[in-house]
Amino acid sequence: MSGFVLDQFDRDIIRLLQQDGRMPFLTIAHELGLAEGTVRRRVGKLMDEGLLKIVGIANPFKVGLQTVAIVGLKVDRGRLQPIAAELSALTEVRYVALSTGNYDLVIEVVVASNDELLTFLVDTLRNIPGINNTGTSVVLKVAKEDLAWEA
Repeated sequence: MSGFVLDQFDRDIIRLLQQDGRMPFLTIAHELGLAEGTVRRRVGKLMDEGLLKIVGIANPFKVGLQTVAIVGLKVDRGRLQPIAAELSALTEVRYVALSTGNYDLVIEVVVASNDELLTFLVDTLRNIPGINNTGTSVVLKVAKEDLAWEA
């Protein structure tokens, strides 16, 4: 993956798929002046290289998950990776990142209610050895969520 170089066609394909992940390869091909097979091969290569992933992302607020929180965790450094893996396996956790600064890990938790968040913070996290401290911020409203970026 480290040696893969994106050319302008790859960048344009990614840009179009970021606009609409279900865009047919034929539409992309017409837009870029390429053959459909070329687009199909390039998308396959981008996916094989781990540079592109096409997924459906649900809006948690529209599917009944009304409480979103960002939780910073201070953990035993020797357990950083195992704790990150354990958190990643939890259905309530949508995002896990190893970070610098005040916290060793930052996670996004998505649940149906404040009561469920309380249960997660008090009971679920307590059962994971090596978590020493947490800081929680509840998301009141998402002002911007854009998963696309310029390739």
